[in-house]
Amino acid sequence: MPLDFNFTEEQELFRRTIKESYAKTISPKIKEMTKARMITPDVHKALTSEGFFGLLLPKEFGGSEADYVTFTIAVEELMKADTTGIAGIPVWYTAACARMIAVHGTSALKEEVLPKVVKDGWITPLHSTEPGCGTDFTAITTNAKKSSGEYVVNGEKQILSCIPEAMKYGGGFITSVKTKPELGPKGMSLIYIPATSAGISTTVFEGMGIDVGGIRYENTRVPEHHLIGPEGNGRQLTYESFVHARVPTAMTLVATAEKCIELGIDYMKQRRVFGRPLAGFEGIQFELAENYANVLAARWLCYRAAYLVDKYHEGKAPFKDAMMAASCAKLVASEGCMKAISDAVEWFGGMGTTTDYEVQQAFRMARQQAIAEGTRNTQKIVIALQLLGSEFTAWRK
Repeated sequence: MPLDFNFTEEQELFRRTIKESYAKTISPKIKEMTKARMITPDVHKALTSEGFFGLLLPKEFGGSEADYVTFTIAVEELMKADTTGIAGIPVWYTAACARMIAVHGTSALKEEVLPKVVKDGWITPLHSTEPGCGTDFTAITTNAKKSSGEYVVNGEKQILSCIPEAMKYGGGFITSVKTKPELGPKGMSLIYIPATSAGISTTVFEGMGIDVGGIRYENTRVPEHHLIGPEGNGRQLTYESFVHARVPTAMTLVATAEKCIELGIDYMKQRRVFGRPLAGFEGIQFELAENYANVLAARWLCYRAAYLVDKYHEGKAPFKDAMMAASCAKLVASEGCMKAISDAVEWFGGMGTTTDYEVQQAFRMARQQAIAEGTRNTQKIVIALQLLGSEFTAWRK
């Protein structure tokens, strides 16, 4: 079977167009966003008007219905323009999560939320982590009980993305809950909770990269039509959301490493040490070559994973193939790209750790994203169980 590693003409044009746009609208705003600790209104408006939030959404709601490879191209160029992740992560994460509503939401929920995501840049992250569980996401205790055509939600979520952005720019939270706690993982469901709902209190933790936070729900009432998918299907839908988020998370690491290598090359050609450019030292050249190869490998693993996500959407590949590919990409990116970024910081010497150079903030964001959507060990668990079979899992549920 022939292999083709080329993008289509439309995808190449798309890449050039957004690259030029982001260089004007995002890159100059990095220090401003770093100071604000969140996406600024002008950048939010620019990304909304460019249609990024609606890339994966149906055209009937104003979206572009882009395939996942094209979406991954957008993530790569966005994150090369914004190595802080402060603008990029809330935008691509919303785009990926909003697709959950488009595919599995009720007609009423789609009409209520999706046009606002596209036109107004509503933020709609998925929240599963709680103070007592992360990787073991089925151990959640947040519950939702039906009452007079509504769900009443009680519980707490923690280490969550995009809380300040949703509160400022509108939107809500796709929240994993137990609708039938007595059934364990089979009693999990997903519910969309508007950020303006009563009974919500939030906290924010200043992160290494983007800020994360927590939400407490106390008798928070949401309409019954905010249920996403059938009751009891939350476990499978959360698995699906992980795959859709792992690919762009891995590409976030790749794009950041690509940008740090570019910055490092420029710097090492100019910086003189012992009478010659830093680039003239063999030890630096070997590090550069090794890092470039590792980042390139991670990049193509990301696009392979995006390709298999598309094939899964088309019904031409099983979900497990997309899940395996996404975890392979995330694992390799978390290791190889993190080393490339760390080495780039060191190339700059002591100045590389200061805010005068963006490599330090890039490192901070990347270290956070290497943990996001599953640590390295989490990816190893997913990969090993696909190779060995679920009967070798360390737990039974």
